[in-house]
Amino acid sequence: MKIVLSLNEKQRLYDYIDMGIDIFILGGEHSFHCPYHFALEEIAELTKQYPKCQFYVAVNALYDQHEIESLQNYLENLSLLSIHGLVFQDFGVLQMVKEKHYSFDMMYAPETLNTNANTLNVLEKQGVTSAFLSRVIPLEEQLTILKEVKMPLMLHAHGVEYIAASKRALLTNYQEASSLQFEVHGQNHLSLKAKDSQYLFRIFEDRKGTHIFSDSRLYTLDLFNHIHDFDYLYIETLMMSENEAIEIASLYSDALKSYEKGTYNRDVKEYMNLLYHLNTPLDRGFLFDQTVYKLEDMRKMDNEKRESNR
Repeated sequence: MKIVLSLNEKQRLYDYIDMGIDIFILGGEHSFHCPYHFALEEIAELTKQYPKCQFYVAVNALYDQHEIESLQNYLENLSLLSIHGLVFQDFGVLQMVKEKHYSFDMMYAPETLNTNANTLNVLEKQGVTSAFLSRVIPLEEQLTILKEVKMPLMLHAHGVEYIAASKRALLTNYQEASSLQFEVHGQNHLSLKAKDSQYLFRIFEDRKGTHIFSDSRLYTLDLFNHIHDFDYLYIETLMMSENEAIEIASLYSDALKSYEKGTYNRDVKEYMNLLYHLNTPLDRGFLFDQTVYKLEDMRKMDNEKRESNR
């Protein structure tokens, strides 16, 4: 089991490496909702300076026809660098890589689609070589898929969770329509809360569109006895400060070392105390959520809401 980190500060890369973390996902020119976008020159510099690390580049948007030529050139440039793999969700990216015979590990990372073993085993025959599991299915189902899939799998271990995204500039459009003044591009500036709900979201806009994520962080620091068979544990640093990212990476790195030494059951309480002292909102996401909504249940809930609003 290896820890994978989305890199948000290249200046702290050595700190992560010193912890034993050596697999990183980099945002770039064609990335979708990444904590930082690295230029090709920066990626080339990192691969040369840290040859023992594995760097993945996120090419994880859904692309329009007018972007294809630029995307092809970008993949060609990446193929000339010592990149270990690509994180993608658009099968056009996979097709381009196959046609050019690039040697990337192709990590398939749709936000919600990887929910069963059969699909992943078919995709493995089509050129997918590793994958993120969907974040919206229970841990029990993820563990079942893990046993039945032939490729390495990534578990989202810690960090904010994807809620929704749009290619439209929704915040800019709202600002123009409302005449309100606010900063649309900062990842931590704006929060969103649905009516009759206490659940808080973060919303921001960049050149790729509008993105909504949970305010709370999914955490699995105390679940290593259950998740130790996953090939990769992913720490999402989007919306984390530099200090939070360092502290979280250190906790998970220490927990993994403790598990491998056989002292995890003794040490985990202290790790959890340190996590709580960071004072960040924590959540289990869908890991233990077994609720299934049936159509008749949804209709009943809608009718009850209508009655209560009269």
